[in-house]
Amino acid sequence: MSTTIEILPPLNAREALAKREEIDTLLDQISAHELRLSHSYARLGSLLREVKVNQYWIAFGFQRFSSYLETVRQKIDRRRSQVYAILSVAETLLPLISESDLEEIGITKSHELRRLVLQGGSVHAEIDDPDDDKYVLEITEYASRPKVTAAALRVKVNELLHCHEGPAGNWVDLGGFYATVEDRKLLEQFWELGRRMFAPPDEQAEHVWKHAVFVAAAEECVSSWVPEAA
Repeated sequence: MSTTIEILPPLNAREALAKREEIDTLLDQISAHELRLSHSYARLGSLLREVKVNQYWIAFGFQRFSSYLETVRQKIDRRRSQVYAILSVAETLLPLISESDLEEIGITKSHELRRLVLQGGSVHAEIDDPDDDKYVLEITEYASRPKVTAAALRVKVNELLHCHEGPAGNWVDLGGFYATVEDRKLLEQFWELGRRMFAPPDEQAEHVWKHAVFVAAAEECVSSWVPEAA
């Protein structure tokens, strides 16, 4: 019986500490909601993957990588499973697409691409261009379009996987309205707090968790408004 010993290159402490400083800055920005969360989480996943692959967590003073991840979780107030999900997206997709592409796509839509890969699909699979039926494009190019939502991407991923979903109920379009900068900040905070409180655990499909958040908020408002409006 033979045992294979993996010999790792010497740890570059200076490089590791520079990486930690970059991560800490990003965590502070995430905590302060100074960044677009979907894109910043994608960047965080990429950085955590570097820490894991290069074992930088040793230079950070931790005995285990999981211990370091716990400090990350506490700083951004996420569940442990959510932090691991962010990392797993980077681990699955970064060998296949670039870091810049991952950040451009964002973490929410990247979860759909991860699902595609794990179920045997390819991030380079081609689909018909919804904006021009004369052309085809790669699913990653489609995902990177700002107007493409996670729900829309999920439909295309399901088509590639020959998977058909039948969500309950009928699609509701609430329309739109003009919002000031302050309005938008308030709405972003509403969705973020609502997702933490009411979204199903580890649910990444935007239309699913937004449904849970909106219905929960509506129920709470109706119960408190009825006595006042009577």
